[in-house]
Amino acid sequence: MKLHDTLINTLLQTYETNSGWTEEKKLRAALKALDFSVYTQQDGTKVLVSTATLQEHFRKFEQMQAQQRELDAQRRGK
Repeated sequence: MKLHDTLINTLLQTYETNSGWTEEKKLRAALKALDFSVYTQQDGTKVLVSTATLQEHFRKFEQMQAQQRELDAQRRGK
């Protein structure tokens, strides 16, 4: 299983923000707080992603679907 590019960016940002402290305590705590999910891409490849990022993309997708349904309903009403 591989890491998705967005997760790599999240890990790098976490490292840049929290590194440099004694015994890397802050970085360890930040990494422990991260939550990961398995995502299956359209080609069947399974990758690890940030759960927060996955939820954000699902929320945006659902909003787009709701907007499309609303537009379709308006078109039928005309």
